[in-house]
Amino acid sequence: MALRLKAGEPVVWIESVDDDWIVEGVKRIVGAWGDCRVVEKIDFEAVDMGESKRRVVWVWQGAMQADISVAEKALLMRSKRLRAPSTVVVLVSPTSVVRPATLENIPILSAPLPSLEARQALIKLALGAHVKDASLIDQMGFATAGMSRLQIYRVLMRILIESRENAEFNSWIPRITEEKKQLLAANLSLDVVDDVTKMSEVGGADELKMWLSERSQAFGVRAREFGLTPPRGVLLVGIQGCGKSLIAKSIANAWGFPLLRLDMTAIFSASDAPDAVLRHALRVADAMSPAIIWCDEIEKAFADNADTTTRRLLGHILNWMQERQSSAFFVATANDVRHLPAELMRKGRFDELFFLDLPDLDSRAQIFGIHLKKRGRNPDDFDLHRLAMESVNFSGAEIEQAVVAALFTAFNRQKDVSTEGILDELHDIVPLYKQREDDVKELREWASEKTRHAANNARMLSYFVH
Repeated sequence: MALRLKAGEPVVWIESVDDDWIVEGVKRIVGAWGDCRVVEKIDFEAVDMGESKRRVVWVWQGAMQADISVAEKALLMRSKRLRAPSTVVVLVSPTSVVRPATLENIPILSAPLPSLEARQALIKLALGAHVKDASLIDQMGFATAGMSRLQIYRVLMRILIESRENAEFNSWIPRITEEKKQLLAANLSLDVVDDVTKMSEVGGADELKMWLSERSQAFGVRAREFGLTPPRGVLLVGIQGCGKSLIAKSIANAWGFPLLRLDMTAIFSASDAPDAVLRHALRVADAMSPAIIWCDEIEKAFADNADTTTRRLLGHILNWMQERQSSAFFVATANDVRHLPAELMRKGRFDELFFLDLPDLDSRAQIFGIHLKKRGRNPDDFDLHRLAMESVNFSGAEIEQAVVAALFTAFNRQKDVSTEGILDELHDIVPLYKQREDDVKELREWASEKTRHAANNARMLSYFVH
């Protein structure tokens, strides 16, 4: 920004959720060599009138969509000037404002959300007289990741009042986390997911688990000093019900990172510009890193026959995946990748593509044990091998369904669940494999050449055999 102002670019466009902070920054930059004039409504005749020995920078603060539409012609004329004018217009707009197509030659600078150091400085400034514990302030700095300066200040003031009115108040961090969830919910495109699971509760996928374990420590300073860059992400493809979403949740739990679900449906249906909503969501994701960013069933958002808006949003995603410097780990899942654009699956976007197939015999036995244990039963009391033998071509979700159905039946009959009861339920379920066998085989054939198998014994098995 400083270089553009000094170079005298006719129009500098900055989008930010903290426009007061941006304005103060412009004032500091301009103060040494020019005059800065801040206005909420700009008059281009006044901008171009008068002489000044020093360059004048007009800061148009809080420019909204309707204001820019009215000023579009004047902005276009200014942006086309070849010689550096004596006056510069700095347009500061919210992230929801869309740049008209006629103004595409004006680049938009996106102001970053505050860094950890900036957040901690703001917290000390706001709470210095009330919170003396330095370690608590450090924790607050981490807890406020992804929030703007204004949001942080307002949240702190609300919690400060609450703490004064409640003598037993001692929960700054949980309260900040709860406030942040509400802010993200208002954003619509990002959700904080609390329903994470342990990696031990995921059956099978041993090769994928080992791959994730090897990268779990690659986000720290030691890894950087060793020459490693943080892992970028993984694409999980496979048959429905085979644990792709469960894996995404378990990564967050295993690595101790927050899990943010990127809701592409909400982005596409945003009343404001989807582009602006997506850009803001990705900025928040970067600011909250290290974090897991999860996009479920990504093929539904970016089909290969996409319209203009979809291709534009895909471009934003691809650019972020390729160029981001943060430690955000992107996990995307897909049931049918055959219609995904090739550029999304190119090496460099994701670190690896894993295929999750229907579980084999050992994995099915393990999955039965996991779901029985989750529901208060001892897996050793059941014939897991027999259950696994009778559930060939069942997905993990279908196995869970059989266990739950058997529990309902046993409860209704005032008995405890048994191996025989689960077998009865298995025989009533028609697995997806039988309904869509040709599709499953076609997906396996594609995956055999283009992905890495999540199960460590997958290379030894024919992809037509379980």
